[in-house]
Amino acid sequence: MDNQKGRTLQGFSLIELVIVIVILGLLAATAIPRFLNVTDDAEDASIDGVSGGLSTAVGFVRAQWEVDGRRDDSVILDGTRVYLDERFGFPTGASNSGSGNTDATAMTNITCQEVFSAVLQNAPRNVQINQDARKQRYVVSVIENIGGAGTTITGAQVSGLDICVYHLIASLKLDPTTGVANPQPSLSTFAVKGVTYNPGTGQVVSFSNE
Repeated sequence: MDNQKGRTLQGFSLIELVIVIVILGLLAATAIPRFLNVTDDAEDASIDGVSGGLSTAVGFVRAQWEVDGRRDDSVILDGTRVYLDERFGFPTGASNSGSGNTDATAMTNITCQEVFSAVLQNAPRNVQINQDARKQRYVVSVIENIGGAGTTITGAQVSGLDICVYHLIASLKLDPTTGVANPQPSLSTFAVKGVTYNPGTGQVVSFSNE
């Protein structure tokens, strides 16, 4: 004999559904901020890692240039020729695209990308600021004449230094059709993160505009 015969199946009552929704809302309100904090922490750690690696690599270039007697406008780093400004000894380009730039006041998006890709071992995927940034990690750009002045090895002052900027793509908005950063970020754009490099002073700085 079927003991289930004649039983009435009942669903959740309205009160039970409301209680479940409230509980889920409370859980979401608690969990989402924690998740966002974890994401921010991971992004900050990534930027700090890139900043530290780039700073160390720039130091290696300068050290090799010193060892070579400050004679040349380039050094060989891990089989790649890295160009530098002989007035300062910090990298300004590389041989991978043939720019051969040796002037810290004549940087371009291309030469900033060359420095990033050449001096870092296993550099993060990157493209120039006006290129499709989907599936990349950093976009590269140059901001001219904002790097202040640098002191040459002879003690002279050179003004109008350029700054290379490496924006973390995860902090940018990309055009869904072209994949290009839109709007194009600057150093003051809210909520963006990244790293800057001054080829006249060798200074590498990470930033987070929050």
